[in-house]
Amino acid sequence: MSTFSPRRRRTGITIAVALAAVLGLSAAVYLSVRTEGSPQQTVTAFLTAWQRGDLHAMKAQVLEPPRDFDGIYDAFARGSQAKKITIRETRVRPESNRNFGQAATYDAMFSVTLDGPVPYSYDGHLEVIDFDRAWKIHWTPTAIHPDLQEVGSSEIRQVRVVPQHDGSSRLVLLETRAEGEQAGSLFADEGLKLVATLADSAQPGVTG
Repeated sequence: MSTFSPRRRRTGITIAVALAAVLGLSAAVYLSVRTEGSPQQTVTAFLTAWQRGDLHAMKAQVLEPPRDFDGIYDAFARGSQAKKITIRETRVRPESNRNFGQAATYDAMFSVTLDGPVPYSYDGHLEVIDFDRAWKIHWTPTAIHPDLQEVGSSEIRQVRVVPQHDGSSRLVLLETRAEGEQAGSLFADEGLKLVATLADSAQPGVTG
């Protein structure tokens, strides 16, 4: 025989119904505010658009693209002499050292090949964040190449292919040399200096 009074049973039922309503509301809120798509979809859309040269589609995946976005990518393509860009081995994973309260962030790694008179290959990196219920690329110049660390577009426009004595070549980043600055003689006549070597090509006839 039950020891609970009808009143207590009714109270229990009321609490259960209220709890179910709260849980149902919570689930509905979650479903309505959860981030659309996935980091993988955003990365794939961005890199696929880069391969086909669709700058408009690339910017659609970027959080606050810079005003000179198109010029930056056009300048990189001209400087590297790339006629085609091929991207492979894309991997996306959660950022492991995210701080408390920081937006959900994912890292994307991929392999880039610039196909032109001389092919170059290097490993690329993107950061994807959860912003306003959408996964967006947090864009910096490192999205083009990891060694373009927060450089201005004027420096990106100094990307150049430099032939070497052994028949190979290098893809380098140059910047304007300050007045009186000593930075080697290779680009002295142009007032430039070497900032970084972005990629090396193999010597003709040599396979890795």
